Amino acid sequence: MSASDKRPASRPDLTPPTPASSLPATAVKTKVWLEHDGHFVIGDGGLRLLLGIIEHGSLLRAARQIGWSYRHAWGYLRRAEAALGTPLTEPRPGKGSSRGTALTEAGRLVIERLAEIRNRIDDAVGPLGPTVADVASRGRRVRPSARHVAARGAAPRPSRFRDGDWRRPS
Repeated sequence: MSASDKRPASRPDLTPPTPASSLPATAVKTKVWLEHDGHFVIGDGGLRLLLGIIEHGSLLRAARQIGWSYRHAWGYLRRAEAALGTPLTEPRPGKGSSRGTALTEAGRLVIERLAEIRNRIDDAVGPLGPTVADVASRGRRVRPSARHVAARGAAPRPSRFRDGDWRRPS
C-alpha cells in the first residue's frame, strides 16, 4: 500500500457555531421544593394542591383541578405532614357542601414560604433565563425592588414559566 492510498486523518469540524437567532426555541425551566432535615416536604405541585384546597374547600376537587387522583393527593399531603411533623390540613366537619378540607396555620405558612421563593425565582429567571450580567452579579447584595417586597407572603403570581406554557411568545 502506497502513501497515496492512505486516507487523510479526519479533522474536526471547524465551522463557526450557528448564530443564536437561528437556534430552535429554548426555555429555562426551574423546579422549587421545600425540604426539612434533608427530606422532601412539598414542591410546585403541592403548592397548587394547597391553593386548590383554599379555592374549593375540598381535597378531592383540588386534586382533580391539578390532574391528580385523590389517593395520590392524600398520600402526598400525608408524606409532607410526616416530614414537617405537623398537619397541613384538617377536616371541616358538617353535612353536604359545608364539609370538606381546610388548611391549618402550618399549611398557610407553607404556601406563603413556597410562593415567595417561587416568585423570586420567576423574577430572576425571566422569559429567557439569566443574562451574562445577571450571572456576573451573583453574590453581590441586591436591594429588593418594590415588586419583591409586595410579593412577600402573597400567593404566586400567574406566570407562564410555572406549570404552563414555557415557550416564548411569537
